[in-house]
Amino acid sequence: MTKFFATTSRAALIALIAAAPMSAFAQDAEPAQSDMMEAPADDSVDMPMEDGGAEMNAETDSAVIDDPAAPAASDDIMADEATDEAPAKPVEGQITLQDENTILAADLIGATVYSQADEVVGDIDDLIIGLDGTVHGVIIGVGGFLGMGEKHVAVEMAALEVMTDDSGNPRLFTSATKEDLEAAQEFVSAEEQEEAADNAAMQSEAGSATGTGTMNAAPVE
Repeated sequence: MTKFFATTSRAALIALIAAAPMSAFAQDAEPAQSDMMEAPADDSVDMPMEDGGAEMNAETDSAVIDDPAAPAASDDIMADEATDEAPAKPVEGQITLQDENTILAADLIGATVYSQADEVVGDIDDLIIGLDGTVHGVIIGVGGFLGMGEKHVAVEMAALEVMTDDSGNPRLFTSATKEDLEAAQEFVSAEEQEEAADNAAMQSEAGSATGTGTMNAAPVE
């Protein structure tokens, strides 16, 4: 009995000694496992930092890409300024300043015409200009009332004396009186002459057709 107890005690001691390293290994393994479990947490913390760096790099790249546009805009502004400062190229025959001895058509048309006795005889209604640009004459509206019944008389520009009043408005003088202009032959424009010629031709053709029809009619017996 004593031998059995000793044998049993020895076996239990051996089992206890054998179990001690396994327990220590288990205790050592648990911290390692906990460290492994905590590792993804560290990775998850680092990931936003990597994303943030990517965003910063993207913003930097965008700024680098956008920077070349600034010199282009500056070049456009400099080009516009150079265009504005460039002297204008003169046009052939261009007149930039009005001579003191000239008058504008806008000032001439509508101007009043006076006789030598300072009597109002009419006003300028139109100009007669040659194809070479020379003003051959003016058309004076004489008589009538508010444009009704007015008569047009044309005179050469050389026959008029042009002066200006204190305000710079033109004053035209003619040697003819109002009665002279009212009795003068009326001016006929080229368009009016053409219309008159066409009307005369139509009347002539109509008369010829009427005469031919009368001659071809058979006598009644």
